[in-house]
Amino acid sequence: MSGIDLSERFFYEVVKSMIETEFPDLKYAAALIGQGSEVLGLDDEISKDHDWGIRLFLFIEESKYDSLKQTMDELFKTRLPYDFLGYSTNWVFNKDKTMRPELIEEGEVNHRIGIYSVKSYLKEYLEIETLDLSEKEWLVLPEQKLLEFTSGKIFFNNNLGELTVARSKLHYFPDNVWKYKILSQWNHISQEIAFVGRTRLLGDELGTRIEASRLVRLLIIMAFILKRRYVPYSKWLTIVFQQLPIAKKLYPLLLDIMKETEGENREQKLCEAYLLILEEQNKLKISPEIEGKMKPFFTRSIMVINVDDIITELEKIIEPPLKDLKQLGSIDQFIDCTDIQCSSKLAKNTKGFFD
Repeated sequence: MSGIDLSERFFYEVVKSMIETEFPDLKYAAALIGQGSEVLGLDDEISKDHDWGIRLFLFIEESKYDSLKQTMDELFKTRLPYDFLGYSTNWVFNKDKTMRPELIEEGEVNHRIGIYSVKSYLKEYLEIETLDLSEKEWLVLPEQKLLEFTSGKIFFNNNLGELTVARSKLHYFPDNVWKYKILSQWNHISQEIAFVGRTRLLGDELGTRIEASRLVRLLIIMAFILKRRYVPYSKWLTIVFQQLPIAKKLYPLLLDIMKETEGENREQKLCEAYLLILEEQNKLKISPEIEGKMKPFFTRSIMVINVDDIITELEKIIEPPLKDLKQLGSIDQFIDCTDIQCSSKLAKNTKGFFD
C-alpha cells in the first residue's frame, strides 16, 4: 500500500468520525502534503525504514486554530487506536532525528497528525506571511518546498477553500519570473558550454567528464523550467525528469553523453541536446523563433552552439524589476545545497543576492 493510500484510509476510517463526533461544525481540510517520498508518489519498500507511515495534516479554520489545536492534539493522543491495518499509529525518533512508527500497548499515542491553519502552515513551511508575493520574493522560495506543498493529495475539504487557493496560487512561478529563469539557465549554460572541450584539449579526462555532467544537469533543469514544473532536489531529479514529455528524446541522448568515451563525440551530442531544448523553447513562442546553430568556439576545435543569440533574444522579453538583475535565476539555479533547497528559512536568507 502506498503511503498516500494508507493515510487516506486512516483519515476516512478513523480520524473523520472522531472529528465529526467532537467538532461537528468544524470547517477543515485533511491532506497529505509536504515532505516525504509518498507525497511525490515515489515511495516504495525501501522508503519504509524511516519517516514513512500513518500521517496526515488537518487544516482548520483560522478563527478556531488557537483554541482547538491543543484540544485536537490531546484527542488524538488519547483516543487513537494503537494500530491501523497492521501499521502503528505511534511514532518515535531515531538518533538522526528522523522518525519511525513503533507499536505500543498502553499510554498516549505520539501521533503524526499535524494540526494547522493554512496561514500557520505557510509561515512554518514556506516562511511566507501572504500569497501576494513580489517577483523577488518568489526567487528565494526553494522549488523542492514548493513542489512538496503543491503535490500530495487533499483527502477531504469541508468548505475550507483556503488550502486549495494557496496551492493554486503557488502552483508555479509568475510569468515574468518564469521567463527570467529560462534566460538565467541559458546564461549558466553559456558560462560552461566551452569548458567540456577546453578540458579535453588539456588532456583532462576527469575534468571533461565532470563538465559534461554539469551541462547535462543544467539541461535537465531547463527541461523542467520550460514545462513549468518545479525542480526536485537531486535524489528525485532524474526520476521525475523521466516523466516529462521531452524526456522521451532527451533522456537517451543525455545518457549517451554520460557514456561517451570520445570527447569530440560527447561535445557533438551535447550540442544536439542544446538544440533539442531550444526547439522545445521555440514551441512556447515566448520570443521570435531563434535559429540554433552549431559552431566552433572562436578558433578552437571545440563545438558549441550560438547561445549568445538565444540570450540576446530572451533579454528583450524580461520585464522590470527582474530585467535589471544579474542573470542568476531563482536560488535553486545557482545554489546546489540540500540544506537550503529543503529549508525555506535558510533560503530566505539569500534575498541579498537580489537587492
